[in-house]
Amino acid sequence: MRHTALFLGTLFLAACISDSQQARPAAAGPVPAPGPGPDRSPQTLRDIDQQRRWTEEALAGRPPADELEAVRDGDPEAIADTRKRFRRLLTAVERTTWIREAVPEVLRASADQDRLVAAFDTAARDRNEALAAGEAAAHALAGSRSRGAISLDELKHGLTTARYARTSEQRLAVNLGHAARGGSPSDPLRRLTTVPMPPAPPFVQATARYIAAHPAEDRAMDAWPPQLAEERTQIRAAVADLQLQSGITDAGIIAPQAADAGQEGEPIISGTDTIPPEPTADANAAAAAAPVVVSGDLKNMLSKRGPPLSIAQRPDGLTAFRYHEMRPCGTTRCEVSVDYLFDSQGRLMRSEVAKP
Repeated sequence: MRHTALFLGTLFLAACISDSQQARPAAAGPVPAPGPGPDRSPQTLRDIDQQRRWTEEALAGRPPADELEAVRDGDPEAIADTRKRFRRLLTAVERTTWIREAVPEVLRASADQDRLVAAFDTAARDRNEALAAGEAAAHALAGSRSRGAISLDELKHGLTTARYARTSEQRLAVNLGHAARGGSPSDPLRRLTTVPMPPAPPFVQATARYIAAHPAEDRAMDAWPPQLAEERTQIRAAVADLQLQSGITDAGIIAPQAADAGQEGEPIISGTDTIPPEPTADANAAAAAAPVVVSGDLKNMLSKRGPPLSIAQRPDGLTAFRYHEMRPCGTTRCEVSVDYLFDSQGRLMRSEVAKP
């Protein structure tokens, strides 16, 4: 009996020691670093290769110079071909923008980082080439003798595509800048660099040429989304420039052959000598009454065209200088009144045909 009690006591003591060891927390070891996420780059690379192939086809099919010339002359077949090429070039811009956005999302976890970086850089070059080729096509279509060569909606599509590409590149610049400042020196995102967009916003001049030929379409731009507000302002300013140039040509103003040393060339009005006429007292009084500095665009217009018919202050702060001009009127040309609107610094903002 004594041996049995001793044996049971030994088993009880062993069980207590075992429970104590299981309850004691294990010694803290090093916390494993979080591993990279799943490598999604193989599928992304396959998609990128496909988008690049289609982009290269669009660039290879950009309209040649002789086709653009035929478009300007109003050739229907050339116009149809160039419109198709224009749409493909806009899609190429969208494809390259997608590539630029997709690469940073998968680069860190990828086992094929070199290919992704190369695709990122190539997409920027292809994007700018597609924008340049699309701008040339749009300009030819907007200036075609065939008035229906392109529509305002197609030009709006081009402006929207270019705006999104610009916004995307700006967002990339911010995100990659944060990665460069806060990441480790070995962060693969440091290998990605942003590329500036074309300095002149694409499709603004082409749209201005279209609006100048279709003045009734100007109001349609008021329904554009707020994202295109800057482009809308630039288009109207460009239209005013085109109309001003047209008015100068109609008035018989020609460019000077040479300027005096150290002085800017002044326009020469055909039929007068080389000394510009002195402004009249009425013109000086009108200019003094208007809250606008007579400089820059305004100074040039006054020197070229002389005193305006009237000067009026607009509620939006612009000053309107009115002139009579010959403008297209159906199949002939009619004399109309045109208001040229300048800001307080004498910059030409836009022009409007005055209602009779």
